[in-house]
Amino acid sequence: MALLNSKFDVKRGYPNGSAVHWDFTVKSTGGTYEAIAGGKIVTVQAASGLPVVTLATTPNTSIADEIDVYLVIEGNDDFSGTFVQKVSVLRFGSGFIFTTADYAAGSYAIGTKVSFSAGQIKVKAANEQIIGSVIEVDATNSTITIAC
Repeated sequence: MALLNSKFDVKRGYPNGSAVHWDFTVKSTGGTYEAIAGGKIVTVQAASGLPVVTLATTPNTSIADEIDVYLVIEGNDDFSGTFVQKVSVLRFGSGFIFTTADYAAGSYAIGTKVSFSAGQIKVKAANEQIIGSVIEVDATNSTITIAC
């Protein structure tokens, strides 16, 4: 069940589009699960041979390859996600558009390339992985819309 007060929304590409959708277990450290809300950016890691997700930070692309990243569409911040400690995700690069109010401070304009740090959207800096570009800025609602 989605949180009703969230400003996060997938506009195009899901559920009846090209976006690749999957469910993953949330990473646990010492029995405590990471808090991963809808709209966060995650990457998949192996824990005891099983795939788990954790908040993602862009690699320095001048010395490392890009990483596979996913957009959380249902986090573990609502009842069902907390109960099962799983999140539903869309794979970046699979063709979707989303709106979010959860982004780092920066200068966002139409055409701005975006990256990610600690699971949050940010303006792309030198040697960072690009995951999309801004196609709309809504100053009234403090949201940006990103095409991936």
